[in-house]
Amino acid sequence: MKIMTNHKEENRLLSLYSMGILDTKSEERFDRLTRIATKLFDVPIALVSLIDRDRQWFKSCYGLKIKETDRSDSFCTIAVDLSEPLIVPDAILDPRFKENKLVKNDPYIRFYAGHPVRLPDGEIAGTICIIDTEPRVLTRDDFLLLKDLAEIVEDEFRIINEATTDPLTGICNWRSFALMTDESLRKAKKKKKTFCVLIIDLDNFKPINDNFGHSEGNEVLCNFADMLEDLSSSKSVVARLGGDEFGVLLPESTYKEAEEFLHKLRAGITSYNLNSQKKYNIDFSAGIIEYDEKIHTERSAIMQDADERMYEIKKGKRWYMKK
Repeated sequence: MKIMTNHKEENRLLSLYSMGILDTKSEERFDRLTRIATKLFDVPIALVSLIDRDRQWFKSCYGLKIKETDRSDSFCTIAVDLSEPLIVPDAILDPRFKENKLVKNDPYIRFYAGHPVRLPDGEIAGTICIIDTEPRVLTRDDFLLLKDLAEIVEDEFRIINEATTDPLTGICNWRSFALMTDESLRKAKKKKKTFCVLIIDLDNFKPINDNFGHSEGNEVLCNFADMLEDLSSSKSVVARLGGDEFGVLLPESTYKEAEEFLHKLRAGITSYNLNSQKKYNIDFSAGIIEYDEKIHTERSAIMQDADERMYEIKKGKRWYMKK
């Protein structure tokens, strides 16, 4: 099964990663829905499936002991790729799935019905789906019930988004950044891979608020957040940690790659200052820390090291006003 790798798919993945829900703990709000689905439709399996780059991961799975499968084996990925519900009355009779290992082996899928679930920005995260080991037909009433469940999943996504998004800039907040850093730490320990954390603080931001008003200060924060987002890859996480402090998480990146990111950011800020026609310049200080398995056993350790590095650099720097 061919997996999309186009620009549209990259935007979808960026949105999914920004939510910070992949590889998180099970939550009753979603488990309740899959339990209800199995009772409503009298099926043994119901899933809330999120489609990652090369896998499908189950935010909730009732009736399965596994938490993820290869995306190439996924029924749900077709619903995501087509942006529409997928109904498979009998997988053995469907040329797309008859050789699928999830059909020929455990859990021996015969019937599948999945409805796409969208994130608050409209991008598709995955599906809520029901699965049976016997062929069957989905009635119109059943389809409408599945659609209702999909809308409830989307309501839960909106609640999560509000809790993990900075309301001013629209990027991740501290909570979301902490969750994603925890996940990078877990993967680094398991797969022996590295990652970098950057703590970035705007220099002398207070005079902008004092001299030009808070609306101008808010504009600076939003513009800076946009610059960080524009420079970030689909796997990176950009967050406003509070006030004029930002964080950037660069999964599977080295210190050198983090330095290259800051170099591009510095060039972008220089260009902004030259062309903004503002009566002030924006500047920043940043600390980079690359994961060290001997030192960074907890998120707090790597965050503290990055924060201390940033303040070391910040010392002695000056703010200057345009004349």
